Amino acid sequence: PVSLQEFELMENILKSKQDGSECWEQRSTVSVRTSFTRQERNRLLWEDMSVIEEDATKVTALKLRLDESQKVLLKEREDKLALSKSIEKLEGELSQWKIKYEELNKNKQEVMKQLNILKEIHQDELGRISEDLEDELGARSSMDKKLAELRTEMERLQAENAAEWGKRERLETEKLNLERENKKLRAQIEDLEEVLARKRRQTASALDTDLKTIQAELFEKNKELADLKHVHTKLKKQYQEKMAELAHANRRVEQHEGEVRKLRLRVEELKKELAQAEDELDEAHNQTRKLQRSLDEQTEQSENFQVQLEHLQSR
Repeated sequence: PVSLQEFELMENILKSKQDGSECWEQRSTVSVRTSFTRQERNRLLWEDMSVIEEDATKVTALKLRLDESQKVLLKEREDKLALSKSIEKLEGELSQWKIKYEELNKNKQEVMKQLNILKEIHQDELGRISEDLEDELGARSSMDKKLAELRTEMERLQAENAAEWGKRERLETEKLNLERENKKLRAQIEDLEEVLARKRRQTASALDTDLKTIQAELFEKNKELADLKHVHTKLKKQYQEKMAELAHANRRVEQHEGEVRKLRLRVEELKKELAQAEDELDEAHNQTRKLQRSLDEQTEQSENFQVQLEHLQSR
């Protein structure tokens, strides 16, 4: 840049040029008035011309320096203007980065808030699932216990059924024996009737006595047979009732086994939901770490831009 001393030097040269012209005029006036000789006027003229040429050379050199200085000044002004624009641009970018940083910080806070809410929701969900699992396990234990009781009851009924079946077989055997005996008695009656027919001509009193005895025996046998039939009917009814109870118990066992299978499927579903909730929580943690890394990178870039801006401003 052109210094103040150079401007003062140029001003002094111009003034000296004007002073030289004035001196020339004064000298010419003095020369006329004092009637100097021609040699003296020529000498003074050459001296003045030398001074003027020297001053003109200095002025030309100063003009060149002035032009160069103006070019340098213009270049520096342009550089300064470009630097100012660059600074303004950097300030704008810094403002944008600050806004982005604030937005990222705000987003980070929002994400952390949402993450905390999500953690609370997952914790509540995990607690609920754990409670449901405990309830399901308790219900399953109760159902297993009930199923064991039903199996014990079924085994008892089967044992009773086997006993009743054995009793029924015994009664059937007794019935067959009684029927065979009844057939024998009927055969005997027929034989006796034949005997009575042959002895009909015998005394009426002896025949009536034998007939009454045989009829009494036959009545007793028929009564015993009727009692056995009644017992058989009763045992058959009890057998049918026990079979109905056994079928009902089997249906209850099948129903409880179906409920146990449903409970097992529900436990498996709850386990899958628990694993899925844990996976979602891990994904949320990973997303938070990614956002934190992005925020750190943006903060580092902002700090770098701030350092560059301070460096440019210090120049």
